[in-house]
Amino acid sequence: MIKDPGRAADALVRPLSALVFHAAPGFDALTGLPDRAAFAAALRAARGDRVAVLFLDLDDFKLVNDGFGHEVGDRLLIQVAQRLRGAVREDDLVARLGGDEFTVLCAGADQAAATLAAGRLRAALGHPFDVAGQRRHVRVSIGIAVSGDAPVETLLRDADSAMYQAKQAGKDRVEVFSDATRARVLRRIELEQKLGEALEAGELEVHYQPQVDLVSGRLVGVEALSRWSEATPDEFIPVAEETGLIGPLGAAVLRTAIADLGRWHAQGIKPLTATINVSTRQLEDPDFADVVSEALENAGLEPPMICLELTESALMGAGAASLRCLHKIKELGVYVGIDDFGTGHSSLARLRALPVEVLKVDRSFIDGLGTEHEDSAIVAAVLSLAHALGLHVIAEGVETALQANQLIALGCHVAQGYLFSPAVPAAQIARTASQGTTVHPRPTGHRGERSLIDELMHQVGIAKETQL
Repeated sequence: MIKDPGRAADALVRPLSALVFHAAPGFDALTGLPDRAAFAAALRAARGDRVAVLFLDLDDFKLVNDGFGHEVGDRLLIQVAQRLRGAVREDDLVARLGGDEFTVLCAGADQAAATLAAGRLRAALGHPFDVAGQRRHVRVSIGIAVSGDAPVETLLRDADSAMYQAKQAGKDRVEVFSDATRARVLRRIELEQKLGEALEAGELEVHYQPQVDLVSGRLVGVEALSRWSEATPDEFIPVAEETGLIGPLGAAVLRTAIADLGRWHAQGIKPLTATINVSTRQLEDPDFADVVSEALENAGLEPPMICLELTESALMGAGAASLRCLHKIKELGVYVGIDDFGTGHSSLARLRALPVEVLKVDRSFIDGLGTEHEDSAIVAAVLSLAHALGLHVIAEGVETALQANQLIALGCHVAQGYLFSPAVPAAQIARTASQGTTVHPRPTGHRGERSLIDELMHQVGIAKETQL
């Protein structure tokens, strides 16, 4: 373990006795750890030896810099470096590559030993840090690459790729590089290149999933969803978000959806509304509200005909600029909605302060309606909250008549899901509107006669006795 990272180069590499630098390595000015050049030199010198590389990236470190300032962020990085240095073996080398990225070179380590080392590092960072007088927990994503599985020259790149997979898998975890990891990385690189080209060529399409009035079975709205022949949304949307392409992608979907809705209205298909997903990156554009207003004017639509949706997690983490933009959008008369509601960490006080008028209940809670008491109770609570705040509610992911019946009984009358239709091309919406929906679920027994509050009380087990 390096006691004084500011000592001479030979002291830095003394734990790696077989490794000899031919040039004095550099030091990171902030933490005193070896820098990228020093780590690369040590890695080159390890050619022929069995070593493992651990690539560490702090999770959500940007929130520290944004919330407390870079000076506080720097002090946190110094503390992190000290803990990492204290958690490695005498034969290991810790370096800082830059930002919140650190690496560890483990001499003589196979995959099992490297995994144990990653566990020690995570444990060292698991205790709270003092950040601007506040206790803050730091989480880290770690990628591992072992020389027995790849040439030394590729270890840093491969460990970086494994770390990226740890981020993709939910953060705060360890991933070991493998052939499958390499394939996923190559696929992502391919998608990134092709997605940019597809956006420039206008090759992405917008499909629409119908939203249905559960009582009448009538089509009342659609959700605009991006589709691409090269990949599923689960593949290309995260790539768009990480590369910044989500901005032009979201703008293209917005313009197309508003234009299509205007055309349907001109054909007499109204009242029909459209919900359109937007990202916080779009909201950071100070002219975004003007873009929306211009698109509505060009399509001949009134603002209440569209609802702009953000996921709950994105909305809770939205910065001041995004919130100002949302308030401008609401002032236009455009609805603002929360997608995937119930999966984030909304507080009632926070929800009341947001310019939100629509809640979309996440499909994970709809799945258990009618079969899982917990899901029914959650949906009932969300509906009670929404009604108390004067908000509209849409249920997504409805796949069975039982789920639809339960929603009607609980007081939710608008839903979307495969029970009615998947997302379809724009041309099919006109046919759907003229034909009407074929599914008309109705509540069964006497459950539909209960009030919303009665249903909520029943779900939590304190309802008044009722004869069924």
